Amino acid sequence: MRALLGPGAADTEVDDDVLRGCVEVLRRWGWDRRPAAVVAMPSRTRPLLVGSLARRLAEVGRLPLSSLAYAHGGPPEGSGGGNSAFRPAAVWDRVVVPPEVAAGLAALDEAPVLLVDDLADSRWTLTVAARALRRAGAGGVLPFVLGLAG
Repeated sequence: MRALLGPGAADTEVDDDVLRGCVEVLRRWGWDRRPAAVVAMPSRTRPLLVGSLARRLAEVGRLPLSSLAYAHGGPPEGSGGGNSAFRPAAVWDRVVVPPEVAAGLAALDEAPVLLVDDLADSRWTLTVAARALRRAGAGGVLPFVLGLAG
């Protein structure tokens, strides 16, 4: 994981070994209800990695795939620092559910979605994304990341 997520790591498609590990983690997850779709976070630093991981998990699970988007240019660069008041303010209303994704959520009958990202730092971006998905009709949001920063 350090080779994929460490400083200076190249953005690359997820490899088979990492995918197998992710599938195994998800297989052992104690689901209350299986996710009905996979949603990728928009990634500025690793779009190939996040996109390919989300796509391949959707293929394995035979689930529809979609992606969130950024509004207003997304979170400002370097907004990961600061105290707990500044972190949510940097992402609030900047992660959005595109209309076609919202329409797909309506067809999921209140089932949860698997939200895929590469790295979580403060977890505020995932929280704001989950809020946007819930407001758009997702029955629940199950965040899945490859690693935690710090």
